[in-house]
Amino acid sequence: MQKQYPYLRVLTWLTVFGSYLMLIHGSIVTITESGQGCGNSWPVCKGQLIPEDVSIETVIEYSHRIVSGAVGFLILLLAVWCWISFWKNSKIRWLAFWSLFFVVLQGALGALTVVFQGDFERNAALALHFGFSLVSLASVILLNIELRQMLKGENKTRFPISRNFRLFLWIYVLYTYAVVYTGALVRHAEATMACGYHVPLCGPQLLPSLANPAGIQMLHRYAAVSLWLIMLVLLLLILVKYPDRKQLKKTSWTAFIFITLQAVSGVIIVLSGGQLLAALLHTTVISIFFTIILYMATQKNWS
Repeated sequence: MQKQYPYLRVLTWLTVFGSYLMLIHGSIVTITESGQGCGNSWPVCKGQLIPEDVSIETVIEYSHRIVSGAVGFLILLLAVWCWISFWKNSKIRWLAFWSLFFVVLQGALGALTVVFQGDFERNAALALHFGFSLVSLASVILLNIELRQMLKGENKTRFPISRNFRLFLWIYVLYTYAVVYTGALVRHAEATMACGYHVPLCGPQLLPSLANPAGIQMLHRYAAVSLWLIMLVLLLLILVKYPDRKQLKKTSWTAFIFITLQAVSGVIIVLSGGQLLAALLHTTVISIFFTIILYMATQKNWS
């Protein structure tokens, strides 16, 4: 990519970095409760292009909108470039489409959250908003990987994996997204410290009512534990069924390490009292893990 498309290489890396920044910036908006920093105005802030009454919440929310708009433009530019130059490559064509589709969708949903008044509707929409940003980031990263592999002309000998195994991977991707949604719901429902400093349970109750924050917190914990267990089973299956696929085994081990780190970072959030840096670490790790398993699901052949 360096020799044939030097500017495309720069654009892809800028887009990856920008997409990650947008995701992290959105988490900061939530954690600092700055979502209403611009009132009910969108896309301007407090009815003005440059608001006169500026608070720290206003700066955080408005800067997030500006960053999101800039990243959206970068993704649009990247998608159009890919469609023009590599239209015959269906994988690149669709990855470009999904990158653009989900960044537009999360932007539209972000605008809707500004006008939502009900807590439940707003929390649900904000959780989806994070999920769409995550899918857009993962799609941009996979697009970057696919472009680099194609332009480098990598011709490693690869062998197909079974159709049922790929189906299992896609189901796991969807389940991971659902678990991510429960985590985003914890954050937006302000349930991060609903169980105090208790880990792994929530005091004497195994499953508090979902009508209160403690129930939402425990739902996410149970879902996260099941996600780790399924990844462990998936890793063991790969080691047994595909012992000669070095790349597949390496990728699976990487995914298992990151889902373990995700669990550790979740514990750190609770023990630190929901500190900002701990929450951003949690967001970063799950973003990497989701991208890895999405990559696994999209690969038909492995070396």
